[in-house]
Amino acid sequence: MDLKKSEKLTTSPLTQRLFIKQDPQDEEASDCPLLTPSPPLGTTPDPLETPTMFNPLEDTPLEMTPTPTLDNLNSEEGLKAFIDIVNSSNKKHMIEEEPSSRDPMVESSSSEESSSLTKEPVCTQLLTQLNTAYQHLAPDAQAIFYNQETSGKPPLVGIQLVVPKPPKDYSFTRWNWPRIRQACFWLMVCVLTLSTGLVIRGIVLMPKKCAPPTEWWQGKLFYEIFPGSFQDTSRNGVGDIRGITMRMDYLQHLGVKAIRLNSIFSSSGYPEHYPSITSLTKIDHNLGSIEDFEELVDTLHKNGMSLILDFPLHPFVEELRGGFMKRTAVKSPGMEKTEGRRRRNIEIKPTITTTTTTTTESSTINNEIAKTPTTPLPFLNMTKDEPKSERYVASNSVDPNQAEHEVTKALKYWLRKRVDGFYLKGLEHYVNDIHFVHLLEDWRDILGYQKILICNWKTLQSAKSEVVRKTIVGSINLLDVTLKLSNGTKDIKRQVELITKSDLLREPSIDHPWIHWSIGSVETDRVISSLPVKNASAAVSLLGMMLPGTPSIFYGDEIGMKDCSCEDHSDLQHLHNVPPMAWEAVKDSVERFSSSNVMPWLPVTPPDTPSSMAETVVSMSHLRQTTTPIFVDTALKHDHISVNCDVRYANDELIVVERWYPRQNTYVLVVNLGNVTQVKDLSSLYYDGRVVSGPSNKLNQSIYFREFVIAPGEAFLIKLEK
Repeated sequence: MDLKKSEKLTTSPLTQRLFIKQDPQDEEASDCPLLTPSPPLGTTPDPLETPTMFNPLEDTPLEMTPTPTLDNLNSEEGLKAFIDIVNSSNKKHMIEEEPSSRDPMVESSSSEESSSLTKEPVCTQLLTQLNTAYQHLAPDAQAIFYNQETSGKPPLVGIQLVVPKPPKDYSFTRWNWPRIRQACFWLMVCVLTLSTGLVIRGIVLMPKKCAPPTEWWQGKLFYEIFPGSFQDTSRNGVGDIRGITMRMDYLQHLGVKAIRLNSIFSSSGYPEHYPSITSLTKIDHNLGSIEDFEELVDTLHKNGMSLILDFPLHPFVEELRGGFMKRTAVKSPGMEKTEGRRRRNIEIKPTITTTTTTTTESSTINNEIAKTPTTPLPFLNMTKDEPKSERYVASNSVDPNQAEHEVTKALKYWLRKRVDGFYLKGLEHYVNDIHFVHLLEDWRDILGYQKILICNWKTLQSAKSEVVRKTIVGSINLLDVTLKLSNGTKDIKRQVELITKSDLLREPSIDHPWIHWSIGSVETDRVISSLPVKNASAAVSLLGMMLPGTPSIFYGDEIGMKDCSCEDHSDLQHLHNVPPMAWEAVKDSVERFSSSNVMPWLPVTPPDTPSSMAETVVSMSHLRQTTTPIFVDTALKHDHISVNCDVRYANDELIVVERWYPRQNTYVLVVNLGNVTQVKDLSSLYYDGRVVSGPSNKLNQSIYFREFVIAPGEAFLIKLEK
């Protein structure tokens, strides 16, 4: 290659960039290996010159070997010579290198190494490659030490960098990676499938409404029945237990969830003198047998209903005096006039042999009572001045204390018959006795969690001790309040607010007892007989079902039954509110109270005026089971309990009741209890809504409160928009 050609190569831009314009400092900081040092800055090296360099790998001067120049590098022989120099240097180093403790992967012979490389997996071969030596240029340390006082940079020398090899064989290289990949794939599929299933399950099971949980006795419709006046199947003119079982379809149609029987116990004359009971474990023979009762319980439970028994503690417990003594029976009103016709003298003797029972189990209960040791009466505070003519006359040989055992054993007896609850009538007469707390707690323990106790609201009002009040609140499930309707809508508002604004409903909903609203009762007049309008029975039933708590309807009030005139039965004036059920006024009813050739024990009194709201109780009962603002008694708002009921208007025989719940629609009931049609502007309270229960010709219609028209005896349940 001539000189001119070489000069052209040295002056080319690529050559200048590769050999001339390099900074030595960049070489020191670079991670790339450099075989030759760069010339000092500002000088242009002559590529034809061959300075002597020391080759640390060969231990010989470089001038002893042919030095590749630009001239011979561009020729095939020169380039081959340069490559041989580099390969020989690396090969010699690799051959002379001895294995050390830091390099355990180097094989003793090249033949064994080559055979192992061919037999091992590719991943093992990559991990067990031989050490790789790298050349790096760095300043000479000795020159720096000896030339500290001299100026200028020290010369550069070559340094060999060796990277240690990894171990020869890793354990994971012998794993079954195809199976591992397959297992990981199916595991991922299973996890994704499970996650998808959980999401779908959560969506399906997500509650469709925001409502607190309630028990079977909370917010459901109760139905109070006087058994002797509901349905006669024995054809003796008196209703019986089998008649209630016979009318199960009607009770289901109403949406009833619990039946409450007033009195089924044997008495001195049933049904005329039903309060004068003689036993808490025997059914009066006019009502049937214990087998009929068990059949009724089975039928109710199969249809999702419960059974409640009235337990008349007062005056029975106060007069029992141990249960085995001679007494003078208490005479109920009108008993003197019928004593000659229905005289039943009851004498309870110290032995049980003279007592007749309907079943073997009832006889066993009475025998257990007779053998029980006598102790003082638990909650009787009888004064010495009370006339003996109105009390049991106790024998000197009998200690008057069997009352506690009689009541407790009676509770256990009926629990074995699967009764779901008891109404402790007259419990308010014993709240000030020193044994009241212990006795009530004992009854609560006997019943357990799913069985309920009911008592009158007066029981809580009569309690003077805080301990007694806490015992009542902790033991009683329902407090019965009978709503009086005869004094107008203002008095109704006062009665409702007396309950809703009490401290009882401001306690946590799970702890305090619920209110049991009775619209009509065996102890009060019929609803129709106490109102000026004669077709408002269904409207009043809706009013009771609109209040927070558990509503109860007296049999026949849903169809507008009225009191019996009893002109031919002047001796039965005290039973004017329990006439036989007027089944002829019930839609689709074929059979009447009794057979056509049997005279009922009291005249049947069908309603005078048919009502256009015959199905309102049914629709309201359905809403009671599905609509949160109506069936709950309180609401949790801003972390405190508040009653979700308000009487917004009560004037001119018109009453407006509102029920609300957070994030739910508000419901409003408007009832007209007057004799004239009302036209009111209630736009200051509400604007419009949709009728969900009321007159059949107004159902599902939009209604506006600016000019609200409501006829006498009508009621509108309106659902407001959110």
